[in-house]
Amino acid sequence: MNAPDLVVPLALPPINYDSCFAERLRQHGGRLAILTEDGRRYSYEALAEAVDKQAATLGAPRVTIIEAANRIECVIAYLACLAAHHPVVLAEPGSTLRDKRIAQQFGITTVFHQTSGRWKFDRPDDAPAMELHPDLCVLLSTSGTTGSPKLVRLSRKNIEANAGAIATYLGLTPDDRAITTLPLYYSYGMSVLNSHLFAGATVLLTERALSENEFWQFFESGGATSFSGVPFSFDVLERISFRTKNYPTLRYIAQAGGRLPAEQVRQYGTWARDHGKQLFVMYGQTEAAPRMAYLPPDLVLNNTECIGLPVPGGEFLLAGDDGAYITEADRPGELVYRGPNVMMGYAETLDDLAKPQGPDLLHTGDIACQQANGLYRIIGRRNRFSKILGLRISLDELERWMQQRGWHGIVTGDDRIIVVAVSDDKNVRAVQLALLERYALPASAIVVLHLDPLPLLPSGKFDYRGLLRAGQEASTGQGQAQTLLEGYRQILGIPDILPTDSFLDTGGDSVNFVEISLLLEQHLGRVPENWEVLSISALEAMREEAATVAESSQVPRRFWIAGCIGLGLLLAGEAALQIRTYLKTGRTALTQGNDAYLIEGTESEARRYRPNQRFTKHSNPEHVFVINSQGLRSPEIPAGLAPDELRIAVIGASAVAGEYAVTNDETFPALLQEQLRQQQPRRTVNVVNAGIEGAGVNDLVMLAERVVAPLHPTAAVIYPGMNDLSLICKTPVTRKHEGLPAPEAPDWIMTSVLIAKNAMMLRERPARVAAFNLQERFPSDYSANLERAVATLRAKGIPPMLMTVARGFAGGNSELARSALYYAPCLDEQRLVELSNMFNDAIRSTGQRLDVPVLDLASVMQGGSRYFVDSSHFTQEGEQFVASYLATELSRQPWMQQHPQVASSSRHR
Repeated sequence: MNAPDLVVPLALPPINYDSCFAERLRQHGGRLAILTEDGRRYSYEALAEAVDKQAATLGAPRVTIIEAANRIECVIAYLACLAAHHPVVLAEPGSTLRDKRIAQQFGITTVFHQTSGRWKFDRPDDAPAMELHPDLCVLLSTSGTTGSPKLVRLSRKNIEANAGAIATYLGLTPDDRAITTLPLYYSYGMSVLNSHLFAGATVLLTERALSENEFWQFFESGGATSFSGVPFSFDVLERISFRTKNYPTLRYIAQAGGRLPAEQVRQYGTWARDHGKQLFVMYGQTEAAPRMAYLPPDLVLNNTECIGLPVPGGEFLLAGDDGAYITEADRPGELVYRGPNVMMGYAETLDDLAKPQGPDLLHTGDIACQQANGLYRIIGRRNRFSKILGLRISLDELERWMQQRGWHGIVTGDDRIIVVAVSDDKNVRAVQLALLERYALPASAIVVLHLDPLPLLPSGKFDYRGLLRAGQEASTGQGQAQTLLEGYRQILGIPDILPTDSFLDTGGDSVNFVEISLLLEQHLGRVPENWEVLSISALEAMREEAATVAESSQVPRRFWIAGCIGLGLLLAGEAALQIRTYLKTGRTALTQGNDAYLIEGTESEARRYRPNQRFTKHSNPEHVFVINSQGLRSPEIPAGLAPDELRIAVIGASAVAGEYAVTNDETFPALLQEQLRQQQPRRTVNVVNAGIEGAGVNDLVMLAERVVAPLHPTAAVIYPGMNDLSLICKTPVTRKHEGLPAPEAPDWIMTSVLIAKNAMMLRERPARVAAFNLQERFPSDYSANLERAVATLRAKGIPPMLMTVARGFAGGNSELARSALYYAPCLDEQRLVELSNMFNDAIRSTGQRLDVPVLDLASVMQGGSRYFVDSSHFTQEGEQFVASYLATELSRQPWMQQHPQVASSSRHR
């Protein structure tokens, strides 16, 4: 077996450490730097001006606490401190008032925070000078909050080197737009801001959570190309069905802040590959500013448990128990990182702030090995740490913290929960509340048990493993709340929640969002829409109502047995009919009647596909429809026209959408676009595919007005399709006496069709071929609707064209006529041909009457299986034929003569 190829880390491009990115903002000129959710736009020049203005007010360098919310005021304050060489402590908003130990321990008197609704610096006029190392830049708590008395000292070089490394392996360019999903006071959130400003890219600034609709609205309107998340973020993404949706501007997703389970790495790696996106799995610690490793996206699926390679400019070493470095593959050792982003050291006293850079080696405390392909994999931890929701918590430090407060107990945990055992039952609630305040974790992540005596091993040491098992069992038991009110109180950790409170009333966040939605699913069997704003009592009422309905529906057991047997027979019959239908028409319940991906047309809204989604057709996972933000199977096209742009819209039904085209690029509008671009390489050419499955001529009017016209096409082609043909057999026959109403059921159920056919004598006389006149059955408003569509386009200044409908059964192909006869069972093949000719005659006469060009595709395109899958949908060769025909015909239109001539080398066959 061949050895795997060795993956080589990227090199770090040269970086000028004489200045930091906050001092070089003007180099990026008028490019957009920050876009806020309320629409404020800051170019790099404008941001630099605001930063310089703020920096000029700061005075002599001193350590400043910045309560860093995801707000432009906080970003400007942070950058101003960096530019003015004021070291900053990034802290959670409101934390300075709750815990003054860091300010007191390090003599910090300057705080940037929100008071009386305003963000400002608070500093005394007589603040003493501080002895600081000139390279000191950022101070971060090792626990991610201001609760820890030990800070990580990061230098300007640390921050700059890591920002450059991240920008390098992510491939950041000025065109990238990252939306904030993590707080700026968290090292991961800070690194997102730093790396994008380093690269001259854009940051979309929001305080919204991933679970909020407003977040995704801003994501789309701002054209976000990336977002970052911790493992919990991916649980939220699953709850909101993220992977079923389409975000055209998204380029990559980045993950760090703890280990993502291999199965989720595989799920999102596969999704990213299939959608042309990238998934970056990353690893880091605050002590490394914070990124140390990344897994290249093209290696994700084959290495789901790896952290990957050291970031550009860094290297990994593996230290054995004897301190010697390990060089063999797959042999475990402590992971040691070396690089220019390794911290200066820790700060526990004021004097530490003046100390220089320490060794550039960081012992991570993680046990890892290097695989034969060069990638690194974490296999365990050397020290006692938990990492929950991206928060790295020292369990030993937490034990010492409890002892300092007089609470006798021990602490253990994993990456899901912290488990505390206390010997005095009076301390259980106090410890839990203190931990919730200290770490801002959900209540379900902290389990406090009363155990007296504390669990011990035979050796006399504390039994941490046994305590963790007990905590895990207790955590599982917490989820068994008897009522929703109990569940809300347990999950949110708020004992005085009232039945009248809603999730939003309690201040719930994205961390609690998933747990509460799971609670609702457990109690109600579903998650009601807008549950966040519903009171607990209203949700309980839903539960009671569901239980009442279930009780009232109890019936004798024999009835259920008889009902199940009858239902089984119906299902067996339905399956036989579906198979028969599939063999005759190629359609089943899976390919018709399933319009969950469609928005039905109304008087005020056009029929279209649901925007920003991706779905498969015909039970084929490779047969993919990708829908843009306008609800069309078309690329994203801006409303405004580029100078001298040629933009053609093709309006129609499923034949235009490309019912059997495997990808968007294989539809005839996409092929037409490709041909026109080849013929006019110096010109911007776009073809809008405005084909919507199931659309009749009446739907095309609304589609032209509400969807196509706002795109301002140069011209539009209307291809009506054959959906109006199905109206023929639905037209009522005049009769003297009304019969019994037909049984109603969804159209896709074949059994109902069978019943309807056999019960027809009870309702009306059979509509035999000779029993009605085609002229009488022809839709009286067909021509009128064509005229309305033409008038709608002309009113918007868009030249319209009509195209006759090509038919697969033209020339007497009986096999391809079957699908059309399925929807028009009152016709035979001869009458089908006559009726389709009447529709095309109506198109031609409308064009002649309104002086609209008619592209007579029906006259030039032969029927048969070469070009058609069924009566009206094209094969791939058929799609190519229509594209070539249109390219030729468009070159002959008068409005084309005003622009560079389309070459006429393309000819239909």
